[in-house]
Amino acid sequence: MKKFLLGSLLFSLSLLAFAKKAPQQVPSIQEEFVVNNENKKLGYQLIDGGNQIVFIFDASAHKIAKPKKVFVEGSFNGWSKGKNSAWKLEKDKKYWTLTCDVDEIKVPGNSGFPEFKFYVVAEIEYIERIIEAESVRTRDEVIETKPISKFPGFQMSGNSLILFPGDDPNIVVENAKIASTQKKLKDFNLKNPDDQSKLSNVRLVPGTKNFYRGYHPYKASRQNDTEKARLEMVGTLLERYGVKSLITLSGKEEPSKKEKIPLYIQSIDYMGNHLFVDTSYNTVYYNSTSSEYGTIIADIIRFINSHPGPYYVHCRLGTDRTGAISAVIASLCGASWQDICADYQKSNEMGIDEFRDYRLLQYSFEKMLGRPMSEVENLQKELSAYLTNRGFVTQNEIDELVKNLTEDS
Repeated sequence: MKKFLLGSLLFSLSLLAFAKKAPQQVPSIQEEFVVNNENKKLGYQLIDGGNQIVFIFDASAHKIAKPKKVFVEGSFNGWSKGKNSAWKLEKDKKYWTLTCDVDEIKVPGNSGFPEFKFYVVAEIEYIERIIEAESVRTRDEVIETKPISKFPGFQMSGNSLILFPGDDPNIVVENAKIASTQKKLKDFNLKNPDDQSKLSNVRLVPGTKNFYRGYHPYKASRQNDTEKARLEMVGTLLERYGVKSLITLSGKEEPSKKEKIPLYIQSIDYMGNHLFVDTSYNTVYYNSTSSEYGTIIADIIRFINSHPGPYYVHCRLGTDRTGAISAVIASLCGASWQDICADYQKSNEMGIDEFRDYRLLQYSFEKMLGRPMSEVENLQKELSAYLTNRGFVTQNEIDELVKNLTEDS
């Protein structure tokens, strides 16, 4: 018995010792920056009570022998690819570093967290052969690094993520699984309405009765065995729901030789019930307070108010531009933020090797409203006030929109 207790005690102590040596899941906050194995692998360190961040590039860890210039590119600088000298790291003895205010980098990527990678201009040796002679020469090459950290939850889709105290890495781990999922046609039961919606990304927008959102009706964006069936399903559902007006957020694109505009869409075009808008990922997420975005929202509201429903809004995938505009319309129609976020993330169920976290959408809304969503008591009222106070639309136009989308026809 004594031997058993002693063995258990030693085993427990060994686990405790291992736990003490195990790396922290979120970097500790250092008052002054000190290089350690954790921040070298993660590529960053929080300092000064969490108010500043130090990006750190370890060339040897990335197996880059002769870096000449190092920049950080990420969701917070538009993935600038070395074009902005403000994001250039400086070499100090062995490592390259750059210190920034944390507020500058709190801009989420698709993961819902700030994302980054290092953009490196390095001197690379190569062998040039002229006739029978070989000579070693050098040239500059650009290298965009991949994450080297093995810490779970700190990387997704080839980018390193920045997490802060209180963030749960396990959320990222689960989301990364979805982000790497590539569904096949056999994974969908095409007789099941839920699977039809998942495949096509077509569904009713929360808070409305006749406003649908989804995938492009005829432009193929993926090369896999689901794409043909996906486009066909979009057409099937548009007819089933009796859609009379279309809003296309990816501009007016002509079909390729292998594509054909469905007759149902052609009839909507013929009736003049098709609004074409050319907007972008950056506009709807990162420039949501711009006059460009406000004008787009106003144009869509006025189009709905002057054309017959039901309505269908789409871009290419029905994820970003469509997701953001659908969220705006849902908000104006009185949907809760919880329902809007849940609907936004349903696009991940397509399984097309893509992922979007609601925090990205939240960033767009918080810029417009000027405060955290947790402090917004009446989303419908506050978003309406934002649009009317900026002069994009009138309250009467918003009231008419709500009536068109929420009342039974």
